[in-house]
Amino acid sequence: MTANRRLRSVLLFSGLLVVLLGVLAASSAFAGGAQSSKARVAGAVTIRNKSFTLSRPDEKRRLTVGCPGKQRPLGGGMTSSPPPTAGGEGVYPHSYERLVAQRGWHVTAVLYDPDHRSTQPRNVTLQVACGPRLGHVTPPHRTKYVKPGQTKTVVATCPGRRHLFSGGFQRTDFISQGGNYVIESRAISDKSWRVVGHAFGHFGGELTAIAYCTRSKRPLITEVAQSASLPAGGYGTATTPSCPPGTKMTAGGFSGNGSTTTFLTNGMINADGTWTAAGYNWGSGASLTAYGYCLRG
Repeated sequence: MTANRRLRSVLLFSGLLVVLLGVLAASSAFAGGAQSSKARVAGAVTIRNKSFTLSRPDEKRRLTVGCPGKQRPLGGGMTSSPPPTAGGEGVYPHSYERLVAQRGWHVTAVLYDPDHRSTQPRNVTLQVACGPRLGHVTPPHRTKYVKPGQTKTVVATCPGRRHLFSGGFQRTDFISQGGNYVIESRAISDKSWRVVGHAFGHFGGELTAIAYCTRSKRPLITEVAQSASLPAGGYGTATTPSCPPGTKMTAGGFSGNGSTTTFLTNGMINADGTWTAAGYNWGSGASLTAYGYCLRG
């Protein structure tokens, strides 16, 4: 009996050792796979575009563009053609946000026309930057209400050990009779996204800032920026430098630098890896800053 018990003990110990070694091997393989995936992010970004048409004054449409296959949205933007003309007639975003279930990017766009006399149809191109899954995404939202004549700031911040990889906004609502519009949407740190809005006319509206966050031991993005003056009563653009080596342009932001007379309109990743932001200034003495966010490998 003693010999049998000893044999059973040896076999039991051997079995436990095999299981333990298997668990360690699986953990090592998982860690190695995660590192490999992250290392490929900067070189595996795909840009997808989709076009739409808006033709009626104050027409609002929910526009979406999706990522291919199993890729996930990292950031996005939109551009319109022709750009805003005299009086500010043109297409502007009511929202810039990431879609989880549809794996894409969403913009609710409005064709703003202050006089409604001869609205010119506009083509709108929506863009999404897609890449490998970064991990679990946490999207904190923060909302404030903006009354006519008010300017308010909303900041969404990544919790805990999570860092920012993109951001956006939603719920602005302006049309020719009034409403609120963004005058800034950008990262202000490696964990926080800030949105500033102003309202005019007969009604205000809600303003929501969104931060898109994932767990990381260090910051995920590097910022590149460029400013430009906007002509009085006119349209202008600003384009960032390219991203540093080892990073890829995946998202962008913009700021009217405190001016409430600027409608921010287009924002788009260019073929050369830069980011261009655009705005229409219906006042005087305004400027625009484009912010590009480069995701590290």
